[in-house]
Amino acid sequence: PPSVCAQVALRVSSFGAMADTLEVGMKLHALYSDGEYYPAEVVEVSESDRRKKAPIKVHFVGYETSDDKWMSMDKLKSKKLPKVKAEEPKEKAKPKAKAKAKEYDYAGLEPNMRVNVFAEAEGKFFPAEVVVVSTGKGKASAPVKIHWVGYTKASDEWVGGDRIKSKNLKFKTPESKGPGGMPPAARRLLLVKPKVEAPLDTGFRPLVLGKRAYLEATKECTDKLEWALVRTDGCGTYSLPVFDEKHKDVRASSYLAGVLIQEMIWQRSASSLVLCGPKRICEAVKKAYSKGGAYEFEVMSMPNVCGHADKAFVVTIVEKPEDLPKAKDTPQVCGKDASGCRLAFDLGKSDIKTVAVKDNEVLYSKETEWDVTNPDPQYHYDAIMDAMKLAKAALPKVDAIGGSATGTISADNEA
Repeated sequence: PPSVCAQVALRVSSFGAMADTLEVGMKLHALYSDGEYYPAEVVEVSESDRRKKAPIKVHFVGYETSDDKWMSMDKLKSKKLPKVKAEEPKEKAKPKAKAKAKEYDYAGLEPNMRVNVFAEAEGKFFPAEVVVVSTGKGKASAPVKIHWVGYTKASDEWVGGDRIKSKNLKFKTPESKGPGGMPPAARRLLLVKPKVEAPLDTGFRPLVLGKRAYLEATKECTDKLEWALVRTDGCGTYSLPVFDEKHKDVRASSYLAGVLIQEMIWQRSASSLVLCGPKRICEAVKKAYSKGGAYEFEVMSMPNVCGHADKAFVVTIVEKPEDLPKAKDTPQVCGKDASGCRLAFDLGKSDIKTVAVKDNEVLYSKETEWDVTNPDPQYHYDAIMDAMKLAKAALPKVDAIGGSATGTISADNEA
């Protein structure tokens, strides 16, 4: 209908007029994904049909270019932009049910990070720096201690999320439950997209690429985090360059350290962890490897895996690298003689694999299905023995037996 066409034409011309008032370098405020407006700068104005829904590219002041966003006009605020008359609702909306109060997720806030904080006395926002974020119950309503830029420490105060403006302050969602998630600094440095995308998991980001990017970013750093993973028959050690404790990306260091330690633990096992390095990073890793931390599963599992369930996994911090336990491996010599009659088995997730070999020649090989979830030990004993006896029948005698399994259950380790 003509009336509808006229409305559409009016709206298009209004947005066109608004776009004409924008130019590269113009300062304004732009809406971020947390629902708040932040200082930004226009970096590009597109006339392409492909960008007609969001033709303005903005850069958020004080943040990386990777955070630049393409915006629609209605998500921008500036005195230089003419106001667009809002459409009148066709009918009165029904009153909505009172929404449940949202909880703030403070995981993205880090010491020395710049934020804007509402000063209640003046009734407006002023720049401030995060001093510390508390996890104590006593500070639940105001867990962030801030320092007002340009003022003395005597003016520092504790504030809640309702008084803070920052892109790094989010609302908690069902997906964000747990020990804090991945810090923004770690996401930016470690989530490197591979050249060949994984078709079954397009969001897959290989650790090796993230580690390579991190090492490039820290190549000029002089601080190091070193650790030792002690086990009964040895000790695994590692040294990781880390950002200065006051650097904005320091949480990427503690996050990557946690991941690499986890990887080493499952490669070699460990009964304890010894750390040496910057205090703040050491404390963060120690907290992650404690009950209730990000790696609680490893902390609770390792005593069982190592065969001493009564001894808890312990994390200690030492002051000097020379105080760390020395690296030690206990190589196991494998025989190379394949002569004689030998049986081998492998206990897999869905089947039992058995092989009979005589003088390096395979005489028998078979996969037998079994139910690995069956809780009856006798069932597993009988299944394994039956499969082994079938393999044994292909040999005149048995000189040696070897096997492998993905896990064990015994009175000693309870794993």
